[in-house]
Formats: sequence, C-alpha cells, structure tokens
Amino acid sequence: MNIDLLFTQNGEAGLICNENPVKKAIGMTFDAQTGTLTTEYADMDFLELNIPVEMDFFDALDRNQQIHIGAIKEGNISQAYQVPFMFLDDPYRTQNMQNVQQLPNPLQAFQFFVKSCVAGQPVHRDDLGDEDAMGCVLGDAVPSSLQFAPHLARRVQMEAGPKAMPSLNLGPSAPGLGGGGGGGQIPRGTGNTTPPKKRDDT
Repeated sequence: MNIDLLFTQNGEAGLICNENPVKKAIGMTFDAQTGTLTTEYADMDFLELNIPVEMDFFDALDRNQQIHIGAIKEGNISQAYQVPFMFLDDPYRTQNMQNVQQLPNPLQAFQFFVKSCVAGQPVHRDDLGDEDAMGCVLGDAVPSSLQFAPHLARRVQMEAGPKAMPSLNLGPSAPGLGGGGGGGQIPRGTGNTTPPKKRDDT
C-alpha cells in the first residue's frame, strides 16, 4: 500500500492511500524528532510509515488536532474518516485532545479536504526502490472531480439530507414547537382551563 500526506491551502492534513487499508486506524502519532508518522490500531498493532515528513510541513501538522484518512481506488473515494492526531512527547497536546469531537459529517469533510489539496509528499511506499511509485497516489485522477464509490455514495446523501428530529412523544406541545417541548418548558394552553374562583370577602 502506498500513502501520501496531503495539505490544503489552510494546512488541513490527510493521508491518502491507493487502496483500502485492511484495518481501520483509531489514531495517528507524529515523532517530530525523526519526522515519522505512525498509524495506531484498536488491537494495539501499529504501522510505522517509512518515509519521514519534510520539515517544511511540521508547522502545518502542528495545527491539526484530527487528520483525514482515506483511500482512492479506481478513481473513486473508497474510504474516508478522521482520527485524532497526536505528537509524541507532548503531554499538553494529549490533554487537549480529550476535548476533540468527531466531525458531524465525516464523508463530506473528507471530500472537501481532498478537493482542496494543494501540496503534499509520499510518506509510505511498499517498495522504496521503485522510483515509478514515488508519484502522487491519486495518479491521473483530478482531485476536484473525485466522487465517492457506490458503497459510500448513499451515506454521503444521508449526511447531506435534513436531519429528522426524534419524536419523544412527551404529550401535547406548544403551537409551532413541532412535537414535544424540551428543556423543561411547560406547554401552555393545556390541562385544567377552569378560571380560579373569586374569593368571597362577605
């Protein structure tokens, strides 16, 4: 498997593979001393990428709390997600990562990323001696025209579609609130509507 590290104009970073990795990563780490990227997996396994990152890209990497991981196969996006991105020997960054939230629309985020890439470099090659493999893993594919493979296309449509609000069936609701109040509000116009009796002072 061949992997490139790509960046957008704003320094957003991602790894692009030329085939779907066998296992899904749960995180990426970067060793600034050696320039080495390592992919971490849930079963405690890891893959150390075999081409160091150029120092020109260090500052851009430091601005990323998450990194895109995706695959381009037969000219289509066949895998796309994001994982936490950490620097080795940086405890403060690790603490900050605890508050990082997953992107709400990961596939759309990846598509926007890959179509906006302007720079990059190879970071892993199966055969380091093959000079013909050192070109971009995108090959002849034009980033701006990349589409999702059929198995991801429906998921992208679901991300882009309107989000249906769950019906909690909490009883009558106030007019215009669309089925169930929230936040502890009491609906008006329901319950006992009999006016209170006047006090008889005589």
